[in-house]
Amino acid sequence: MLELQHVNFSYEPGKEVLHDINLKLDQAQVIGIIGPNGSGKSTLFLNLVGIQRPDSGQILLDGQPLRYDKKSLLALRKRIGIVFQNSEQQIFYSLVEDDVAFALHNLGLPQAEIDARVDRALAKLDISDLRQRPIQYLSGGQKKRVAIAGILVLDSEWLLLDEPTAGLDPDGRRRMVILIQQLIANGQKIILSSHDMDFMYEVGQYFYILQDGRIVKSGDKQTVFKERAVIEQAKLEQPWLVRLHEDLHLPLYNTPADLFADQDLQEKLKQLHLPD
Repeated sequence: MLELQHVNFSYEPGKEVLHDINLKLDQAQVIGIIGPNGSGKSTLFLNLVGIQRPDSGQILLDGQPLRYDKKSLLALRKRIGIVFQNSEQQIFYSLVEDDVAFALHNLGLPQAEIDARVDRALAKLDISDLRQRPIQYLSGGQKKRVAIAGILVLDSEWLLLDEPTAGLDPDGRRRMVILIQQLIANGQKIILSSHDMDFMYEVGQYFYILQDGRIVKSGDKQTVFKERAVIEQAKLEQPWLVRLHEDLHLPLYNTPADLFADQDLQEKLKQLHLPD
């Protein structure tokens, strides 16, 4: 279990980015950190993987405080992998297969084991056909998948995705939803950060709203996304499925697919159709 206890962090004295953060990240398989740009989401992630260190408070993994020596951080990043908002920040090689295998070579694994892990990761992400492709010719969505593959090869317990839909076109966003659903089905624990409320509503299970570096609300979908005043105060918008539920008194659907699959609703809409 990951836990933050009274975590405060600032990049410069007197300007705190995170304020007294208390989180227990064990409520669900997919946990969402939602908040507008500048709310501290990325900084929170950097603290979780030990790239940044709290000014005060502590982060616990399985009840033990994080340690920041080189050996401890290496062990931490085998268990908690992060994919940055700009995935190109963590892509170092010119070919896909070389980049995905990078961390495994650093660990000194046998080549056969490296090849097998790379094969599995590329297959999970449906990018086996990109194995020999130069990174520079990939789309933004493909680069994100390559970056995720570079984490999955480590068999990390936790996968942190920072703004995973940023820069993606509608098709790339749809593919990201499907990818996360596949990872969930494979048992992967995921923590997402985003201000894409529709995306977070569709794929997440438990949520924290982060505003100005403070947690202002937490809970499941029904608890968090119905709090319109809190969401708007945080400069966010309710997901459109929640707005339909509250404004048009439709059932609260978990996904757009659930809405369009509701035959009773379809029949009611047909009855409302007026002839030309």
